[in-house]
Amino acid sequence: MQNVVGLAIESLVAILLVATIAYCAVLNRRLSRLRADEGVMRETITELVAATHGAERAIVALRSTLGVCEETLAERLARAEQVSGAISQQLTHGEQVIEQIAKIARAAREHASQEVVRAEAARRDHEREAARLAARAEAEAVAELRREADREPASQRRRAIPAPSPLGRSAATAAAAEMFASRVRALSSGAPA
Repeated sequence: MQNVVGLAIESLVAILLVATIAYCAVLNRRLSRLRADEGVMRETITELVAATHGAERAIVALRSTLGVCEETLAERLARAEQVSGAISQQLTHGEQVIEQIAKIARAAREHASQEVVRAEAARRDHEREAARLAARAEAEAVAELRREADREPASQRRRAIPAPSPLGRSAATAAAAEMFASRVRALSSGAPA
């Protein structure tokens, strides 16, 4: 039995040795893959470092471009503010000019309407004066004819006193008022009417 036990132990050791060799072969394959992946990993890391350096250079270029853009934008904003101020002043001045023109136009309209009113009033006054003078002259002529008729004897009165021409009420009223005023003046001064 000793042989059997020794054989069993040696068989067990041989099985363990085969298992160890198989496991070592598996580990060797894995290590070879890792070594192959290590090369790929190194290449990836190298590319990543190169990309990082490129990104850093791009960031520096962007910062310098941003500085130039900020300066240009600041200049343009300052110029835009100046132009805006100038436009605002011109608009204010334009509004003042428009207000002055509106005042002048209103004054011209008022003056023109006053001139029309004055001309109309002068025309009416002239017409009234002409009608008053015509009515007065006619009234005086009629009064003179009546006086002459009163002086002549009744047998010699052949002429008829002409009837006054038709006048407007205001002209007749004005003429009558004028005649009344002249008679009152004549009576107050002591002269016969």
